[in-house]
This record gives sequence, C-alpha cells and structure tokens, in this order.
Amino acid sequence: MRTSSIHVRRIVGARPGTAAAAILAVAVHLGAGCSSGGDRGGRNDAAVPDAQGTPLDFAISDLASPNWDGSTDLRPAADFAAPPDLGVRTDLAAPPDLAVPPDLATPPDLAVPPDLATPPDLATAPDLATPPDMTTGTITGGPCLSGGAGATAFRVRWTNSGGRATVNYEVHGLPDKSRWKVGVYGYAIGFMPQFADPFLGPGGLQLDSSDFIDVELSTKGLHRVSSITLAIYGRSYSTGSSGSFNWMTFTGSGSTPLNYVSNVTPYRWYSADATTDLDPDDGGILLRIKAGGGSGSLVVNRLELCIDGS
Repeated sequence: MRTSSIHVRRIVGARPGTAAAAILAVAVHLGAGCSSGGDRGGRNDAAVPDAQGTPLDFAISDLASPNWDGSTDLRPAADFAAPPDLGVRTDLAAPPDLAVPPDLATPPDLAVPPDLATPPDLATAPDLATPPDMTTGTITGGPCLSGGAGATAFRVRWTNSGGRATVNYEVHGLPDKSRWKVGVYGYAIGFMPQFADPFLGPGGLQLDSSDFIDVELSTKGLHRVSSITLAIYGRSYSTGSSGSFNWMTFTGSGSTPLNYVSNVTPYRWYSADATTDLDPDDGGILLRIKAGGGSGSLVVNRLELCIDGS
C-alpha cells in the first residue's frame, strides 16, 4: 500500500486538531480498500456487505451458472432448453375446423361389433349367380284336356255373347306371360266372329273361309322342346262332309289330313303335331289357324296347345 507524500506532508504540517482528524480519515480510507485497483473507475470491490445492500450469495439464483472470470450468467443454461427441431411445426398440426365434432361422432354402443360382420370369404361371388337368361321355366298349365303329351301351354274357349263368339282365357301355363293374346279376324270390313251350332252341341266359333284365329305367345324360358300338340274341340260344320284345319307360324306350317274332323256329334278333340313349327326361347310367336279342305267350315268350342319341354 502506497501513501502519497503530498498527503503526508500536508497532514504533518497542519494544526494538531486538524492533523488528528486527517490521520483518522486516512486510516479509515486505507482500511476500507486495500486492493491494487483502489477506487479508480468507480469499482468498489472491497465494499462492506451490510453497507452495500443484499449479499452476493443471496442475490444470485442457485440455478445460475458462474463463468470462468467470476461473472454470473443469470440466463438458464442452453443445454436445458428444448431443441427447436423437436418442436411441433404449426403448419403440420391439424386445423381445428377439420376435426370431427364430438356430437357427430358415432357412439360406441351403435358401432357394429367386428365379430358380427359377414366375413368376405362367405359372400356370394357375382360370377356364381344365375344369369337371367339361364332361368328354366316349367309349364304350369296342368294336364291337357285333349290328351296331348306334356302340359297345357294355353287353352281358350268361345262362349255366346248374343250371337257373337267371345274368347275366354282358361289356362296359360307358359313361363313368359308377357305375350299372350287370342283373336278372331275376318277378311271383310265389319267382320264379327259368329257363334254357331248351339243346339247339336255346346256350340262355338264358326271358322270358315271368311275368318281365321291368331294366337300371340312366347316360349321364352323353354330351352328344350320334345313335342308340341295343337288341338281343337268341336266338329265339321257341314251336314254332308267332314273337314280339316291347318296352321302356320314364322318358322313353319302344317295341316291335318283331309276330312280329319268329323261332322257328327258329339264334339271331340282333334289333335295335330306342330313340333317343328314353334321354336323354344322365341318371344315373338304368331300362330294362325284356319279351316282346311273338305267341308271348309268348322265349329270350334275350345283351342289348346300342349308342350312337352323344359
């Protein structure tokens, strides 16, 4: 510790009371700071703690890290902070407006338990389903009244409506019923089907050279046909000769032998083979029936078509 000679000389040359006070002041000053830095620069490294405020060990947090030069870094250590690359980026977070509201979510008690769901391997394969065009129809008309083989495809009867012959549909046994109509048509304008022979028998439609019967039908659903029989129930409408009938379709035609239909009573069934004239799986059949050679006139009470097929 150095003491300025000027200060000493001034103290020695002073008056006794003043010198004593000056010496005491120098002693207090020297006792208060003994570091090599002195009080230059305003630094007070020898300050008395209780005269300068809170002691240093109470002011600094225990979590602060001292540096190598004695200074204190009051910020948290960098290695305790979360790395920025581990934070969730805000642009990857799900927007709140796309979240499913809780009130729209499916309640758990309404969900289908997995063990009740149909296993995929038990579902019916589409290619194993029966195609519509492969369905097989059965003729449901029952036995033929004429005694023909197979079952009744159709049967109609004519009744008397004040002298007019009216057709009555009795049986339709074909699988496809979309095409089914029987009508009587004439060659002259104003033709009306006539009901004849009401006294010698049950009577029926008078079929002669002035008219013909048209039958519209479909054999869709029948893939195989063994035999087809066309039959009428009646007699030849002539006192002197027997008669016959013939038919035609878009695929063939046929006729009974001459004088095949007797003119005597009672009425009987007269059948003919029409197997080659109607095709299976044909949705547009038109069958036309006319009176044939001999008398050229018939009374037809019933008309029936029998088919043995599937």
